Amino acid sequence: MRSATDLSREGHRFGSLRFAFAMVAFAALTLCGSVTFADDEPAEATKPAAADDAAPSSASGDKAPHPHMDTAVPSDKDALAAKLSNPTAAVMAMKSFLDVIYYRGSAPRAHRASFTYSFQPAFPIATKGNKGNLIFRPLIPVQFGEPYIDSTGTVDTAVAFGNISLDSVHGKTWSNGLMFMAGVSTLFPTNSKPELRADWAFGPEAMIGHVSKKAIAGALVAFTWSFPGAPRKQTVSGQYFWYINLGEGWQVGSGPTWSYSRETKITTFPLGIGFRKVITLGKKKQPVQVGAEGWMYAAQADALGPQWTLRITIAPVIPIPWGKI
Repeated sequence: MRSATDLSREGHRFGSLRFAFAMVAFAALTLCGSVTFADDEPAEATKPAAADDAAPSSASGDKAPHPHMDTAVPSDKDALAAKLSNPTAAVMAMKSFLDVIYYRGSAPRAHRASFTYSFQPAFPIATKGNKGNLIFRPLIPVQFGEPYIDSTGTVDTAVAFGNISLDSVHGKTWSNGLMFMAGVSTLFPTNSKPELRADWAFGPEAMIGHVSKKAIAGALVAFTWSFPGAPRKQTVSGQYFWYINLGEGWQVGSGPTWSYSRETKITTFPLGIGFRKVITLGKKKQPVQVGAEGWMYAAQADALGPQWTLRITIAPVIPIPWGKI
């Protein structure tokens, strides 16, 4: 029988291997996601929308639309950083997240780290007449060493393809800086590990916030019901975000996600802060946002829950290849 020391050494060894594999996957998938249509698209793809797509203020009486509603990729780093922080903006960002999560709890073997790579592309569809944007944001995770409590009450881990979620929303930012977004949140039971597979879940979500030249802040809340199981589980989840523009494409802020289960009464709520910056790569000046955030959890499950998370973000931005509807 192996001793506790041997098991600990084995755990550290496999943890290092999982981290190395996660970093390689993170880099490879991010590079694949940053491939743009620059070689195939005409130069007009990056220009502002034609004037006849917007309703003239003199005829309609409406104020000029907020610049975040424009489909063009801003050449100014500060403008692009602000636009990337706005969930209602017409910006096609191919976001990649690498989350290093440390867990703790009362369950045996609860103290451990896991790594999750998530790919979150944004597909905005702008509307004519300054009516806002339709946005579809899938989140596709791959988990390395994801912990769960098995049938014996002991924490085990798995390498798995995660549960995919999808936000389908309509959002708009007004000229006074007010942001509003509403739609539906869907969770798909796609996890390759049965113990980590979620139920189908569906429900409404909404976001409200404000953006100015110096800062942006807002909060998103979703209420979902799981099915087809009975009784249907109800979960309240969301995200609060705040970012302050520091100039030269730099921002300080954070956007942690939280959740509350009405069945288990378990709340998971982090506090976070981080930095990120817009840079350009290569001869074509490919805009990419890179950053890192740290989250500390003020509330989590007693048996097994996250204590802290380090999130590394890489987000290449590409021109929107389709027009307004």
